Amino acid sequence: MDVNRDNFYDILPEILNDINNADYVAVDGEFTGILRFNNMSRFDTPAERYKRHYEYDRHYLMIQIGLAMIQCTNQRENRYALKAYNFYLFSENETDAFEFRSKSSSLQFLAANHFDFAQLFLKGIPFVCKTKYLETLKSSQLSSSNDNNPQISNGITINKKRKPEATTNSVQEQLESSNASNAESLKNPMIGFSEVMWKLQESGKPIIGHNLYMDMLYIINQFFTPLPPSYEAYKSIVKSLFPKLIDTKTIASTSIFQNIISNTGLNVLYKRIRESPFPSCRFDVVDNFKYASNGHEHTAGYDATCTAICMTEMMAYIAEKTEFKGNPIEHALVNTFNGKLFIMLSFDLTYVDLLNDDDLPDRSCIFYVSHPQTWSTANVREYFSQWNLLAYDQLDLTTHIIAVSLEKDTIQTILSKMRANDKNLIITPYAEYHHLDTSKIKTKELDPLFDLNPNNRRSNNWVCIDNDTVSMNIPSYSTEKSIQTMNSYNHISSGNKTSSTIN
Repeated sequence: MDVNRDNFYDILPEILNDINNADYVAVDGEFTGILRFNNMSRFDTPAERYKRHYEYDRHYLMIQIGLAMIQCTNQRENRYALKAYNFYLFSENETDAFEFRSKSSSLQFLAANHFDFAQLFLKGIPFVCKTKYLETLKSSQLSSSNDNNPQISNGITINKKRKPEATTNSVQEQLESSNASNAESLKNPMIGFSEVMWKLQESGKPIIGHNLYMDMLYIINQFFTPLPPSYEAYKSIVKSLFPKLIDTKTIASTSIFQNIISNTGLNVLYKRIRESPFPSCRFDVVDNFKYASNGHEHTAGYDATCTAICMTEMMAYIAEKTEFKGNPIEHALVNTFNGKLFIMLSFDLTYVDLLNDDDLPDRSCIFYVSHPQTWSTANVREYFSQWNLLAYDQLDLTTHIIAVSLEKDTIQTILSKMRANDKNLIITPYAEYHHLDTSKIKTKELDPLFDLNPNNRRSNNWVCIDNDTVSMNIPSYSTEKSIQTMNSYNHISSGNKTSSTIN
């Protein structure tokens, strides 16, 4: 259902009720701009990647958000209730006006996918950032109080206004205490769509997303508090607000599905989970469900629906293989997936962990190469290919970062070989370049469920699922039955009557 300013307040109670009844809620957003891939590095640490997003994305705007609520109604039959909403977000009038950046390529992309800009600009639902709103409210109340009780000094009326502190602790305390202490103040109609996000946060329901990293940046910045410069401060805020975050792209990238899912893009994944060997899940929806057919890609409500169904199907598959009889969202592996948000374009990281410490994998195979300015990326690629070049990135005109395989050589041996071949190159190991004390570095051990082996760039073929000591050995893709599209697998039903199949 499309939701704009015309119908938002009428159906708001229904939306909040759907959140309360849901087992989990899938989210997806569309933005006026995002950080481009060529502004990322394959060798970014989680903190470095966040800094890049902080510099770029905090200036852009989420202009559409989709919410899809899933509730398991019959575990034995794999039957679920599904509700989905597509919200247009924009300032209502000059009083609430705000400035934001937009990128022409992002707007063109939305236009090419039939984004309704008229509905956005003319009927967008207003919203507020919680900490900014509370600060404004507090300032207004203080000003009103001072107007009633002015202090006189040397014949001059003084209105004292205390500037709010901007520390991470004060932000978290303000967010955590606002639910109770400002309950009445937060009922102001100008809050608009933010009430939905605040209620979603208060509900404690698991938040599901596909490539959720980006969505969370915008959700925090737009509805709760401006993004802090520090990655650790950001993680603290996220952890205090949303302790249950699941990324379907991370799940699809695990070794559980490596022989079943070859492409984790949302639209491709959505088609794949409707085929064998995924179980037959049925989704009961309202009449005339808008997203019962294709053709709505990159509409936030549709993408949230696809994400919710992908989550349901993948967890139902895991539950079936491990003989778990309860609601799949309660499977032990959900806790393992929690907080691990997929990170795009990374050499050795599958995810960032917003709820726990981020330990880097062993980066002894990564080197910084200083070379003559006449060298191009092609020269670097050609020169280091003899040492099984795994990945590379250009840092500046005279520096590249490279990763090579250490399967056959030690660090010192390969360093000697590389330096001996060309005296004009200055090759520096990763730890030395960053002045890291290797004796104090906490290196992340490879997890067979999530992590790629940097020497062969492939996941392990086997994973043990710790659920009542049940092990699951995923069969080779080549030994599976031939894949057939089975329309009967994913019926969307309206009441007791099947309305259509999602294609």
